[in-house]
Amino acid sequence: MGKIILEVKDEDLLQIGEAKIKEEIEHTLKWIKMKGLLKSISRALSSLKVDYEKEVKAIKREVWKEYKKELPL
Repeated sequence: MGKIILEVKDEDLLQIGEAKIKEEIEHTLKWIKMKGLLKSISRALSSLKVDYEKEVKAIKREVWKEYKKELPL
């Protein structure tokens, strides 16, 4: 096996490092904003006082009825 030696200036390495750090910070900030949005959505939904299990059961019943109508019997 051979060796490959690359000459890289310190300034270039610093620029690459700074760009990567900036990218990671932006990525982290996006996730923090998303987490905040999800929390506010969760709070809004929990304040609605809706029985989601009851709603889901009703929707499932209705969908099942519609599905049975389309079955070739």
